[in-house]
Amino acid sequence: MFEKRIFIPCEDHDIPMVLAYPDTEGVFPCMLLLHGFMSYKEGDGYMFRETAKAFADAGIASARIDFCSMGENRYSRVHYGTEICVKEAKTAFEYLLTDEHIAHDRIGILGHSMGGRITFLSSELPSKCLITFNGAVNVTKPGELKLKDMKEEEIKTQGYSIYQTSDGRAELLFPKFVEGQQIHSDAIYRYTNPILVCVGADDPTLDPQVSYTFVETCGMKNVDMIVIEEANHTFNAKTGDLTKMHELLGNVVPWLKENL
Repeated sequence: MFEKRIFIPCEDHDIPMVLAYPDTEGVFPCMLLLHGFMSYKEGDGYMFRETAKAFADAGIASARIDFCSMGENRYSRVHYGTEICVKEAKTAFEYLLTDEHIAHDRIGILGHSMGGRITFLSSELPSKCLITFNGAVNVTKPGELKLKDMKEEEIKTQGYSIYQTSDGRAELLFPKFVEGQQIHSDAIYRYTNPILVCVGADDPTLDPQVSYTFVETCGMKNVDMIVIEEANHTFNAKTGDLTKMHELLGNVVPWLKENL
């Protein structure tokens, strides 16, 4: 796998991106990888680095980015929320359409957790497929995204709140994030290309029922699901045990070879 680290312009700031290509010459299909809430492109137990490796070994390129104020993205935290994340995902997708090493008609989007929400909210982009890893796919009604331990009232009254992340960081949240929970869209139901919903059956962070309910009730024939038993929100990647992550990727890669 060959990696290239770049920054791409997005209005008044830059988006950090790591492009990962297979170690061969050619033009490759590509997946845009969108991280979850309060994470970053190398966070959550390096799950997207493992994903990039598995994809590259299968001849698939990938691009992972840092959303607003996370990782290497220096845009102010006051902007962090659904609106800017959707905009940054769109900007990153459009950049991939200019890369000479990427097949422009074979670009998909993959999102973990809140990144899964952004993936579904990006369904009007011309992507070849969509994948969620324990994704917050409940995007059709305002206010459906509920995050554990987020102090909405404190944010409203004092203008910010300190959020303790699962990996020990203390991060600030501002009103923009709460406001962004009201953004919703039913565009996913008009998406006709393949969708893959991946679920860790023992996810304590985002109720697996969110994904199960979408698959069971969407009425769409283009939706597949993979369930990994005994897997948590990061498919156990943050524990250092990558067994379940590799089990997941061992199922995702064949699906991509068929659908990307």
